[in-house]
Amino acid sequence: MSQFTRRHFLKGAGLLGAAFAVQSAPPFLREGRGARPIKWGMITPTTGPYATEAFDQVEGVKIAIEDINREGGVDGRQVELLFRDDQFKWDQTTTHALDLLDNHRVDFISGSMVGPEEVRLNELSGKRKIIYANYPQHILSTPDTAKTMSPLFFTANTTPYQLAGSAATYISQKKLGKRIHVLADDYVWPKMFMPAWNALSKKYSLEFSEAESVSWVPFPTSLDYSANFPKILKAKPDVLYVINWGARQVAFVKQALEAGLHKKAQIILANTDVTIPEAAGKGTYDGFFASAMWHWTLGDRYPGAKRLNDKYLERRKRPASGYGAMAHDLTRVILDTARETKLYQPKDHFKLAKALEGRKFQYSKGESWIRPCDHVCVSQVFFLAGVSEKAMKGDFDHLKVIGDVTGEQNELGCEAKGVSGPASSRV
Repeated sequence: MSQFTRRHFLKGAGLLGAAFAVQSAPPFLREGRGARPIKWGMITPTTGPYATEAFDQVEGVKIAIEDINREGGVDGRQVELLFRDDQFKWDQTTTHALDLLDNHRVDFISGSMVGPEEVRLNELSGKRKIIYANYPQHILSTPDTAKTMSPLFFTANTTPYQLAGSAATYISQKKLGKRIHVLADDYVWPKMFMPAWNALSKKYSLEFSEAESVSWVPFPTSLDYSANFPKILKAKPDVLYVINWGARQVAFVKQALEAGLHKKAQIILANTDVTIPEAAGKGTYDGFFASAMWHWTLGDRYPGAKRLNDKYLERRKRPASGYGAMAHDLTRVILDTARETKLYQPKDHFKLAKALEGRKFQYSKGESWIRPCDHVCVSQVFFLAGVSEKAMKGDFDHLKVIGDVTGEQNELGCEAKGVSGPASSRV
């Protein structure tokens, strides 16, 4: 995966300035009466193992805010980004959030890359009654966690259930086979895929049993996926569904290639992004399939995706990742709705949340909409196929889009989550 030092990125992306500056004077001394900008607070780990994706998030938010400001801002006010790097340390997530809320009086809070950050920002959103724009995959979406979600929590990303549900739908539609086996890292995130497989495998008459059709890999203690290959081969699955991420996904792909596992079953990686096959090497994903929330080649299908990716290529010298695109889209839909309703101050956030519920939007992919009961974003999940090194036309052509699935049938229902009515009404 590409690595960037903080100094190199800030220079290259032009992020030095107001959003990153240490503000020495209290806000009330710097802001003229009636001239106060709308402040968008953001916290994400641009230091650490997911720095590339986090920097993409920052760039997506910057592009959304720049476009809003170019179009006149919100209620005649410019939007200002105040960014903080929590360095992949959860205590810093809370510290930075409290500083942004108490000392800089931000109007919105946003960010996070992984679950522990999401949980902390969600808690502050509920306590402080301020909209939280969550950029990574939405994990507060199970029957056990849905009721802990702040009524002011919003996301444009997928849930684990959506990814698994979309895969089951795609397998059924394309008649890829009946027998399913899952290979997954043994921790919370992969386990959140299991309810979808349990439910939708029955719906589509797929052969799957959580007790017998799942091979768990110790996390984070083991990178040896090959130890499970004999069990997988004995099961003779038509489809092997693999749930891992980052360097662990790279390790699996290389081990599967060496063992020829991709020739014994169709392998679908549960989630990937442009940065992971880049780390694996050109042509490495040839013979593998994957699902993703977004892919930069969607510019061939959607003008908004092309406009966004062109800006990334100009400013980042690389295509956008799904993390960048989803951060852009969520920021944009919240600010567009705030502009239309003139509701942007935290005291008005429950009214703004109500306006966002059920809203349909389209920026970097096809039409998406926000489900009122839990603020899950119902949108496309894309299916990708690996490209051989010979077929690659550029340095980032590791994958190509071969299909997509969308619809509320791929997400756990509100009743099953134990929530009903608009989330904004649950104060």
